[in-house]
Amino acid sequence: MAQLEPPICLEIEDLGVILDDRPVLRAVGFQLRRGEIVSIIGPNGAGKTTLFNVLAGRIRPQRGRIRYWGEDIRGWAPHRICRAGLARTFQIARPFAEMSVLENVLIGLWFGKSPTEAVLEPRRQALELLELVGLTHKAETSAGALTLSEQRRLEVARALSTRPQLLLLDEIAAGLSPQAVNQAVELILALRERGLTLLVIDHFLNLTAKVSDRLVALDQGEIIAAGSPSRVIQNPEVIAAYLGERESRGDEAIEP
Repeated sequence: MAQLEPPICLEIEDLGVILDDRPVLRAVGFQLRRGEIVSIIGPNGAGKTTLFNVLAGRIRPQRGRIRYWGEDIRGWAPHRICRAGLARTFQIARPFAEMSVLENVLIGLWFGKSPTEAVLEPRRQALELLELVGLTHKAETSAGALTLSEQRRLEVARALSTRPQLLLLDEIAAGLSPQAVNQAVELILALRERGLTLLVIDHFLNLTAKVSDRLVALDQGEIIAAGSPSRVIQNPEVIAAYLGERESRGDEAIEP
């Protein structure tokens, strides 16, 4: 008996975004199944973070559909998307700097997926999330005093505190040491073990190749390759895009 594929968690169809009269995303479409890790790769300005901003409700696309568990969420407000179970981190960490690390996570627990329900033992839950990301020892530290690596891990804990089913990770390893990148790999795999589905942006191909079931390569707002990590990384168009050798368009947009 054939094994059934996991259900589709996220389906993007013919997504188009124009900002300042310039196309930033062009007919982007792919699917993400429950439990998958899919990474979006591409050079600077490819449209990767813009895609995340669209999925999280910060930018409304001019065309296309975004189905999350079968429901079209295009045009939903960011807080509604978060409470539906889709959370994200940011390329530049944005903690509440004057609050403690623990308080940053507690805010997410109180906001989270079911805000009308009482949060049982919030401090214990917050500490468990900090343990997952290796920040228990910094629980009472001001978030603004954390290192770059620690702030990125706090971003993950804070996103997890909203109890997501789908987590978007934006450049979790940017600017980190090789040792910290390896820790990021371990963290991403641990998140899947917790039952999460993940969509990842990162420039470290050694990270994305290690953690991803599939890669989707963007350049100039278009998908130029998709498939297994080994297949996509060896794709001539992907190599040319990273080396800056693809023919540039006159209407190419710089990613915001």
